Amino acid sequence: MFQKVLIGIDGGGTHSTAVAAYPDGRIAAVVSGGGANFHNIGVDAVRRHLEEMVNALCGACGCGAEEVCVGMSALDTEADEATRALFATDTLRAEQLDLQSDAYIALMGFTLGQPGVIVICGTGSMQLMLDAQGRQKAAGGWGYLLGDAGSGYTLAREGLLAVIDASEGTGPDTPLVEDALAFFGASTPRGLIDRVYAPQTTPDKLAGFARCVLARATAGDAVAAGILERNMARLARGTAQLISASPEAGRVGLYGGIFAHSDLARELFTRQMAALAPEAAVCRLEVPPELGALIHLFKKRGMLSSEVLARMKTTYEEMQK
Repeated sequence: MFQKVLIGIDGGGTHSTAVAAYPDGRIAAVVSGGGANFHNIGVDAVRRHLEEMVNALCGACGCGAEEVCVGMSALDTEADEATRALFATDTLRAEQLDLQSDAYIALMGFTLGQPGVIVICGTGSMQLMLDAQGRQKAAGGWGYLLGDAGSGYTLAREGLLAVIDASEGTGPDTPLVEDALAFFGASTPRGLIDRVYAPQTTPDKLAGFARCVLARATAGDAVAAGILERNMARLARGTAQLISASPEAGRVGLYGGIFAHSDLARELFTRQMAALAPEAAVCRLEVPPELGALIHLFKKRGMLSSEVLARMKTTYEEMQK
């Protein structure tokens, strides 16, 4: 009977997935929880979400946590000691925490520590490259106020700007006007002001309108399609720039809700990459970021082997059935 487990958490902007693994790589338990972007919801809320997930995992497998790696959407690089201390609790000590960016754990799951680039497009967006020397370089990830190309928030915001233009006659008509009224529960375009600026309309909730932009783009609306194409082009330019500095990192993995739910987004991004960096190979992730967080811990401890990795992937897949 194992006394301790290693825990990996994919801490997204809206929700998180946490997994616990025994030292032999077998997945012991999987739980979900609240978001981990402390820029959006505050440190206290994130600390509570982490503690709830860790406690739930430990309760499910009947043993304590040895170390917890969290990929946090609010981080660019590994957290320092002061940042780790912010998320410590009575039951979760700072020295147990290994806080990384969410892009890093996704990259670890994608490349297993080999050169490559991960492109994340969810509520926010970010690109992270790992070169042959193990050095990281980021692009994007500026947050919703400064603009995350291709992110749910940016697509939603630009969709709403198109709604304003259409309603004021300064831009082309678009069915996004009707979509926005229905999504936000407003009776007129001017009524969107109160809805959008309401305290309860958090960045992640506003980002939900991106689903309408994606749907309209797929259906052929020129306005929505233009928004998506411009954003995928901008995202591809950032990715191609990373690769130009380290050509060995030409394997590009796509992850996040935008890519998961939109064939058109993937197609547009891939097409742009083919023009900007023909040598790059664009593909979907086979290993989810929460396992990437575990892979990081196992690799750091010298415990990662092909057998452990195979066991981890197999038992995780079994839990998803």
